[in-house]
Amino acid sequence: MAAAVACSTPADPVCANGPSWCAPDASPDASDAGNPGTVLAEPEDEATYIFDQSALRTYNLIVSDADLATIDANPAAEQTVPGMLEFEGKQYGPLGVRYKGSVGAFNPPCMAALGGRLGPKTGKCSVKVVFDHIDDDARFFGLKKLNFHSMNRDVSLLRDRLGYSLFRDMRIAAPRAVHARLLFNGRLEGLFAVVEQVDGRFTRSRFNEGGNGNVYKEVWPLHEAATVYLAALETNTKESPSVERMLAFKHAIDESAEAIIDFLDRDYMARYIAVDRVTINDDGAFHFRCLPGGQGDNSNSANHNYYWYEASHAQRFWLVPWDLDNNFDNRTTVHIASDWTAESDCICDGFGQRAPACDPLVRHWGTWRVDYEHVVDEFLETAFSTSNVDAKLAAWLSQIEAAALESAGLNGAPTADAWRIAVDELRGKIEMARAHRGYPY
Repeated sequence: MAAAVACSTPADPVCANGPSWCAPDASPDASDAGNPGTVLAEPEDEATYIFDQSALRTYNLIVSDADLATIDANPAAEQTVPGMLEFEGKQYGPLGVRYKGSVGAFNPPCMAALGGRLGPKTGKCSVKVVFDHIDDDARFFGLKKLNFHSMNRDVSLLRDRLGYSLFRDMRIAAPRAVHARLLFNGRLEGLFAVVEQVDGRFTRSRFNEGGNGNVYKEVWPLHEAATVYLAALETNTKESPSVERMLAFKHAIDESAEAIIDFLDRDYMARYIAVDRVTINDDGAFHFRCLPGGQGDNSNSANHNYYWYEASHAQRFWLVPWDLDNNFDNRTTVHIASDWTAESDCICDGFGQRAPACDPLVRHWGTWRVDYEHVVDEFLETAFSTSNVDAKLAAWLSQIEAAALESAGLNGAPTADAWRIAVDELRGKIEMARAHRGYPY
């Protein structure tokens, strides 16, 4: 294991290559080979150029008028059409282009009808660019896919990028994200958050045990049927995958809090929970909606916006965060009504949800409360300190201000005044979260 290096803030030279707080497990080396608990939060790879935090880049997607009309007719169909990418004087492609999203992504301004799944595009929609859509070997700075998130539900335009950055600062395997200007056929579409795809390339860049294991999207370990986990697989889908370890994890959860220790890196999970709860990520893994049929691949307890990575040669799972545009108490409709360890009668409340502690795995994590509070202390003193967060926001606001004003009001983007007010409101939410170690229940 690489030795720890002392530093006080991410501005220190020894932290200049990524604010991982110089922790021992943030920089795995060859001596860690075979250790399933080692995570590299800030990899140095081809994609580092795309996610350079000091740059605001422009992407121009070239799509024929006919194909653009096809996907604009119903963005929620998520139909992929061929296109090209112009980027910094070069053309890439042919590739695939489609609109993307989950339940709320196609709400206004993307589409006119709230909750609608049919109808034309009326404003800015999230976009996925699929570089290997036509040529399986095609890559863009090592990437198979690239996500352009509209940030429609975050008027501050900062939550996604800040949330992922704070997870990475605490040595969590979280996607990288930056802002970028996106054009279609030379016409400005708006300012977007460019977010790294969680796939096999992502896991190989983060997990030193190889990163070739299963990636599951939005399925919680509460099912007895292997078919549910197979349906949630994002990797290894063509290789007769086994989900036996996920089934074993589910059975360990049923057994006891002690039994799950063999399946999780306790320190990693305590850090994940601390960042998730202190940043009030209430639209993520801790929000269990009472929905028959569920969200993601879950049945009666519907949580979403996360991935699981399962080690390829060990019985070990890591949680990966996703879709952080509602953190810092952004929307009352996704607010979790009770503290994550609070006792509950586990019935659906007036918000259409059950308390997190009603879930067996979350209830087991609640027995780690002492460890959790220690990690919250670390988070508040380092990654979530006033100096670190203020430095990030100042740098990013300076970087994106011209682009935010350029696109103000375009395709449903916030006006300049609304954006500035929302940034101030976000600062207030951050102070609240810091003062109360999360939401002030």
